[in-house]
Amino acid sequence: MTLRKAFFGAAMAVALAAPAYALADTPIIENSGWQNDQIDFVDTPSEGSNWTFTVADNAVFSLIDCCIVGDVYKLYDSVTSTLLATSTFTPGGFSDVQNEGAYFGSWTDPDYSRIAYNVGPGSYSFSITGNGAGGLSAGFGVRLDSASGAPEASTWAMMLIGFAGMGATLRSARRKTVTA
Repeated sequence: MTLRKAFFGAAMAVALAAPAYALADTPIIENSGWQNDQIDFVDTPSEGSNWTFTVADNAVFSLIDCCIVGDVYKLYDSVTSTLLATSTFTPGGFSDVQNEGAYFGSWTDPDYSRIAYNVGPGSYSFSITGNGAGGLSAGFGVRLDSASGAPEASTWAMMLIGFAGMGATLRSARRKTVTA
């Protein structure tokens, strides 16, 4: 009986000490700003993985290192385990939508690594791992922003109405000057 208790106690200790890698889906909402995440172990999925979302138009999934410089992150397709992108230390632009909110300034700082990954319409599930070079736990931010370059249908309609109105005004003004 004592041997069974000892074995059970040792098994419980190992189970509690081992990191849990069960991934839960974390939804990310388009245009909602930065959300925090972190890796606790080298090359294992982050606490927030899998990041899931569906977009109807083009969008940009972004990641920025924070807090301690030097970490490199990898973005994977959660379904196929395909490596999609690796963070780089190339600074983002000051006018980029990512250069706001909780990570203001980090996006343009060349000491912090970043990813800006373009996606088209569809459903996605991404997992993120990191090397923890800056130390563990390694924190970072993620966000999803629409990247539609074409105006919406209502915008096109308003532009056409505006152009038609300007054309009518110019035509009526030209007729008045010709008949005078």
